[in-house]
Amino acid sequence: MKMLMLVYSGADSARISSMLDDCGAGGYTEFQGVHGVGSTGRREGSRAWPGRSTLFVSVVPAADAGRLFESFRDESTRLPAGERLHVAVLPTESFF
Repeated sequence: MKMLMLVYSGADSARISSMLDDCGAGGYTEFQGVHGVGSTGRREGSRAWPGRSTLFVSVVPAADAGRLFESFRDESTRLPAGERLHVAVLPTESFF
């Protein structure tokens, strides 16, 4: 099993949930309005640091993780200016 952790900074988080559905991820959890700091800047939802992100977590069979990762990498190149998508693939020993 692998865990996909996706951080999306943009106006339409439904585009990511739709991709998870369409790519056969099986299920996911969505956390809206998350804050953070990274290579693309600070997002705290304030006037000084506007913007928020949405965090998606999905556990998938290891055999599917690479295909899903590539799909999201391709999608990240098509995002409108100013939007970002970061994806991490993490080993998962067990999940029930």
